[in-house]
Amino acid sequence: MKNSTPMLRQYLEIKKNYPGTLLFFRLGDFYELFNDDAVIGARELNITLTARHKKTANPIPMCGVPHHAASGYISKLIKKGYRVAICEQTEDAAATKSIVKREVVRVITPGTAIDEQLLEKKEPVYLASVCGTDDVYGISYLELSTGEFFVTQIEGTDSWGKTCADIESYAPRELLFPNSLGKKVKENFKDFTKSNSVEQRDENVLLFKNDNNTSKFATTLTEIDEYLYASDECERTLHKQFEVKNLDGFGLNRKPEAIRAAGVCLHYAHQTQRATAQHIGGIKFFEASDSMILDAVTLRNLDIIESSNSAKSNKSTLLGVIDETVTGMGGRLLRSWLLRPSVKKTEISTRLSAVTELCDSMLRDKIRFLLKEVADLERLVGRLNLGTATPRDLLSLNRSLEKTPQINSTLSDAQSLLLQVLSENIFELNHVQDLISMAITDEPPSNINDGGTIKEGFHAELDEFREISRSAKQIIAGFESDEKQRTGISNLRIKFNNVFGYFIEVSKANAKRVPTDYERRQTLTNAERYTTPQLKEWEIKVLGADEKIGELETELFKEVRRQVTDETRKLQSTARALATLDALSSLAEVAVHRNYVLPELHDGDEIEIKAGRHPIVEAFMDESFIPNDLKMNNSSDRLLIITGANMGGKSTNLRQIALIQVLAQIGSYVPATFARLPIVDRIWTRVGASDDLASGRSTFMVEMTETATILHNSTPRSLILLDEIGRGTSTFDGLAIAWAVAEYLHNSPEHSAKTMFATHYHELTELAENLPGAKNYQLAAKEVDGEIVFLHKLEKGKASKSYGIAVAKLAGLPPQTIARANQVLQKLEQYELAVFKDNQIAKNENGLEKAVGQATKSKIASQVSLFAISNENIIDELRNLNTNELSDAEAKTILSELKRKII
Repeated sequence: MKNSTPMLRQYLEIKKNYPGTLLFFRLGDFYELFNDDAVIGARELNITLTARHKKTANPIPMCGVPHHAASGYISKLIKKGYRVAICEQTEDAAATKSIVKREVVRVITPGTAIDEQLLEKKEPVYLASVCGTDDVYGISYLELSTGEFFVTQIEGTDSWGKTCADIESYAPRELLFPNSLGKKVKENFKDFTKSNSVEQRDENVLLFKNDNNTSKFATTLTEIDEYLYASDECERTLHKQFEVKNLDGFGLNRKPEAIRAAGVCLHYAHQTQRATAQHIGGIKFFEASDSMILDAVTLRNLDIIESSNSAKSNKSTLLGVIDETVTGMGGRLLRSWLLRPSVKKTEISTRLSAVTELCDSMLRDKIRFLLKEVADLERLVGRLNLGTATPRDLLSLNRSLEKTPQINSTLSDAQSLLLQVLSENIFELNHVQDLISMAITDEPPSNINDGGTIKEGFHAELDEFREISRSAKQIIAGFESDEKQRTGISNLRIKFNNVFGYFIEVSKANAKRVPTDYERRQTLTNAERYTTPQLKEWEIKVLGADEKIGELETELFKEVRRQVTDETRKLQSTARALATLDALSSLAEVAVHRNYVLPELHDGDEIEIKAGRHPIVEAFMDESFIPNDLKMNNSSDRLLIITGANMGGKSTNLRQIALIQVLAQIGSYVPATFARLPIVDRIWTRVGASDDLASGRSTFMVEMTETATILHNSTPRSLILLDEIGRGTSTFDGLAIAWAVAEYLHNSPEHSAKTMFATHYHELTELAENLPGAKNYQLAAKEVDGEIVFLHKLEKGKASKSYGIAVAKLAGLPPQTIARANQVLQKLEQYELAVFKDNQIAKNENGLEKAVGQATKSKIASQVSLFAISNENIIDELRNLNTNELSDAEAKTILSELKRKII
């Protein structure tokens, strides 16, 4: 490149400041990419890869996209995890004889996306930053499009593991980290290309996996120079942003790692946006204990945000069922409530009171009707402060503010405290409405540079230049008519383009009729282009006026936008209040239409649910859902051993209890006829089975790792759902582990949480006879004429069998297989009975010995059966032979066949 053109040298000079970023380099009407950027761009955007200096020994790869369509191409790259730098011409090409100046005006990254086409309406886009040592880590999260900013600091045992779990729970699109943490971060990430669902080739886009190697999400890793994480510099950045002398008011006193993480996050936002981002007006420090903890495994198992079944859409989730919000900001808020349900009884009760009042159809319908006309004010305010808001954004803001007086009027008689508070925080801002109404035209262009944004009468000088432009254009139009008459050339046209300005175009056939005062400007294949002194004079007036119009419109629009931005805090308050009102109205809408009931929250530990229903299953069933009752507490009913048939509904019942608890703690009504619930600090789930073969971990290893996490971290305020612990190994091993886990959760003072334990180990039902807090429940089923009927009712007691063969029949196993399985089962049961008679266990022995005795019986029976049942069948064949009717040859043949069958 040493001997390359000045333009390419300029490109290289700019590019070296943006490593790992695709540089969109403006050349005329196109953005061009060169070298490796071009190779990546052509591949990912499916556009043609060409080259500059093709005939030289070292052609330069290049590709390009039209500037007017660039946003769509950039959106594709950002969604695939790439970073893009936008390099624009910063001076008029006509004003310089040398190469046009260019500079990067904005860097777009996955974590700093603010353009509408890069955002999902109801999903946040978080930029995260992490830093720290072996003992203490700070993590910050910034939602740049809305200004939401929060931070935490994690210390103590397994602080790095907890840090990774916290990052995973927020699923940031981009993660910043210092050089010193590079190795550690990357050890916890796996190449994104290994995901079956997403194709991605860039090595900076990786797949995060937590310590259990289970849940996954895509994020772009961005390594930051160590010096930018310097404590003093980070603190200064935050002081300047929030205009404070210290950070104690934000809860950051003695939180050095949190301050470092937050400072870099904010610096990165400033650096990429080339803006101060004044809508980031504060930062919130949070602890994990501030809300109910739902880890990634539990979120997946309960289908809260995303369906655990890849074949189903995300509408088949708890969020999909209860999200009736009509604004993007309301949808995002409801989503955040589900991810982090409240543990504050007062906050939950306040929300429930508001939902109760909104169950009034007339009030709710009026509010929802008005909210449908409200734009996404949170993100609109973000664009205002980042200088990217368009004229149409201001009109959207104005239309939204026009609804605030009606919303406040609707809430004027509200009885619930929360609705009253919301009304007090919805600002009507009449002066902002007046300013926008006076300044912005009713149908402005999407781009200020297209003209026609500022209304007539708003600015006298602008109106004057517009009049000059209109007059001159009318004169030019009249000039065309006069010239046609003077020259006799009927197809003479006066045209305009950006290169030649105004010109007269005459066809080749009429070139000889052109007057002598015409000056030739350009020769085309079929036409000639001319000008005249008079046309030049008018052109100067028109273009001069148009240039001044463009400059003035841009200045005036920016000033209007600045004045609106001055009201950022009130606009943000209004946006948050309207989002909350939308989320609460959504919960009321669901409560009414799905027949949910107001839960009763208390300070004790009892769970009492009558006619509880699974909100997701119920929503997608054609027939009626069969409800169930439940009582649990931390004393007499803290360990429920649940047995029953396969497909009988054990997993559904476990999940529905958890989902009812989650709904209650976000302030929602719940699917039941009655619900009395405590405040739960965490819900744990161990449901289903999956391998992690890439990490060399079997299904059983994944199961045991998840179980260990629960046993180490549960508290008496937790709710635990266990489904089939120990099924991934041998009968004795599995039973022993399941028994020990159940006992531990019952007996441990620190970890004795309310636990629902679904199992096919019927031996575990013996626990209820020996542990005071254990109870047996079953999902009822019965056989009618050899067919299984699932009753789906949770009843006290223990199931006698699992009806596995009946379920296998329903699954479509061949009839001969089913018949043979029944035959084997019958023999096994016969042997088990025989062994039982010979090996009765004394009734005064404790439950564990009973269970081991029963397991031993089954083991002996199965071992005997596996080798003896086939021989028993041979004996049956011999019994049924009529030897008197057999010839010697037939007898020999039959005996030979039977001998061959003997094991």
